[in-house]
Amino acid sequence: MEKGIARYSLYTMAFLAVGVAIHAMRYDAVPDNIYLGVDSAIRGVIARVPVQALTHMIVGPIALLLGPWQFFPRLRSSRPRLHRWTGRTYVAACLVSGMGALFTAPFASGGPVASVGFTMLAVLWIGTTFAGWRAAVARNFELHRILMRFSYAMTFGAVTLRLQIPFGFMFFGFTSYREMSVWLAYTSWIPNVIVVALYTFATSMRRRGTSAVAA
Repeated sequence: MEKGIARYSLYTMAFLAVGVAIHAMRYDAVPDNIYLGVDSAIRGVIARVPVQALTHMIVGPIALLLGPWQFFPRLRSSRPRLHRWTGRTYVAACLVSGMGALFTAPFASGGPVASVGFTMLAVLWIGTTFAGWRAAVARNFELHRILMRFSYAMTFGAVTLRLQIPFGFMFFGFTSYREMSVWLAYTSWIPNVIVVALYTFATSMRRRGTSAVAA
């Protein structure tokens, strides 16, 4: 039962991540002055800091697309070389996109409150991803797995942000992304981090209990 829920959660995460990543690739056309369904507030941010914003928006979907496959145990164990190289690409995409996000955050359409939230996300995303990569290099794979869970929780904020937008419009009276981004700067990623923290804690407790019984 528990394994079935975990497997279903992984497939759901992968499905949503792939869908949002493909949808986000519309920003690839922006340098050619093609704005496919890009919100006016986001267009304003791009106009102010085009290099920083587009670095984040174009590279970020690569991290979102690659991340889920790192968590499938069978794929990880059967193709370790693929796991390493996709992992390195994921880390590079997070670091590049994260730096773009960090230098875009001060210009967030939601104003200073949104800027603080997105800056926090960018700093933690970069730091956690880099620390996770360093843990793998040091062959501390347990710490590596924990840190990369948190890294992807923040990467997955791209998905939860988009899932929250229609609810904000339908149930909370928001009329634009600009209004809602004050909240999205926090609600898009903090719940993800809390879920990963609870999962990591529960897993740790379960392992300790198993070890105690075995002893």
